Amino acid sequence: MAEDKVLSEEEIQEQLEDMSIWGLQFERLTTRVEFENYKEAVFFANTVFSLAEEAFHHPEVKVEYGAVEIDLFTHEVEGVTEADIEMARKIEEKAHEIDWE
Repeated sequence: MAEDKVLSEEEIQEQLEDMSIWGLQFERLTTRVEFENYKEAVFFANTVFSLAEEAFHHPEVKVEYGAVEIDLFTHEVEGVTEADIEMARKIEEKAHEIDWE
């Protein structure tokens, strides 16, 4: 399946060019989104969990007071695939919908 193909670092960097919250570290897509408090962080994490369940593609998520850290990679192939890029785009879209005021 094409979604299971591990992307090269060059392919990943090309995809990340139009994303603002993601980076590549240790062969994973990574982000940290900061919030005013724990409640907002948990709410966002729950949004990520819902997206993951919908797509049946589950990132590693760490919730802290005022922040959510997310690592995306495909466990079965131990690398970043198109499924990870697609999930990153969905998560970024939700992050941009937050009213930061």
